[in-house]
Amino acid sequence: MRRTTTPQERDLFQAALSAPLRPRGKAKRQSRKRAVPNAAEPPPEEPTLHSGKRRTTREERELFEAAMSARAPVKKSAPKAKATAPVAKAPPQKTPTGLDGNTARKLRRGELAPDSKLDLHGLTEAAAHRALTAFMLAAHRRGDRLVLVVTGKGSPDPARWRGVLKAMVPRWLDEAPMVKLIADKRWAHLRHGGEGALYVYLRKAKA
Repeated sequence: MRRTTTPQERDLFQAALSAPLRPRGKAKRQSRKRAVPNAAEPPPEEPTLHSGKRRTTREERELFEAAMSARAPVKKSAPKAKATAPVAKAPPQKTPTGLDGNTARKLRRGELAPDSKLDLHGLTEAAAHRALTAFMLAAHRRGDRLVLVVTGKGSPDPARWRGVLKAMVPRWLDEAPMVKLIADKRWAHLRHGGEGALYVYLRKAKA
């Protein structure tokens, strides 16, 4: 058995059909307009809270940078080192001698004949030292200027005494009392014995 509608239900149905319908497209456009912000409106302020800490604004950062640049110390350039002129090195000092240039040249050429001569061949070291000292003192008293002391050229055998005298005589001449009497000493020219003899040039004896 079919159910029939009541008069009240028919009145409600008619009232629903007579109500004006709202256009759906216009509603969507209005919702989109609400979602798009107005371009003329200023951008929202930056959030002041971030991870629990206050975030500085752009104006605060600009003020801070301006203050720091004003207080930054000006670095002074280091003074340039003054160029110093190189110090000229002094020439090496030569051993002074009591000879003039002419006398030294003649000695190198063997042109001066010795005033006296001492031959130490056959003497021991102690005897040669005593003989040399006595000879030099006597030659200076006589006024001799150039004396010849023969030591021998020495020997490659260290047991032979002649090598000892060749090494010791120049040392003895640099000791008192002979050193104050000597103006110069050097190995003799070949005509007077070469490296087996010594030229000894004495200072003038005081009157």
